[in-house]
Amino acid sequence: MKERRAQKRAKKYFAINIVAIENGGKAARFDNIRTNPKFYDESGIDFSPEGLKIMCSKPLPPESKIQMKLLIPDEDSLNLIRADGTIKWFRQIKGKHGKYFLIGVHFRELRKEDKEKIFRLWRKYKE
Repeated sequence: MKERRAQKRAKKYFAINIVAIENGGKAARFDNIRTNPKFYDESGIDFSPEGLKIMCSKPLPPESKIQMKLLIPDEDSLNLIRADGTIKWFRQIKGKHGKYFLIGVHFRELRKEDKEKIFRLWRKYKE
């Protein structure tokens, strides 16, 4: 398969909180759910300045727009990055502990300071 990414992904595990999702005119927010506020806490597997891959407990449809908070550690601190993205693909995986989903996200919007953080971290962790 031909590589379509302009930049190589940095392989680094990190925490992601999906704050909101919009698909087909329907929107849902997860940051104000009192009964289970961690429902959409997921794991990042890799990232670049253009996007990331998420290991997710629920399927999220391609072309959905999502708002996320990424928490990427380095030796000095935990780096909080707020990002808006579009889901480009997802794939179901069956493992020994059940099924999960891999999801590819392309960044749509990042504030200037978040772009700088993710670029700095990407340069540090890319292979």
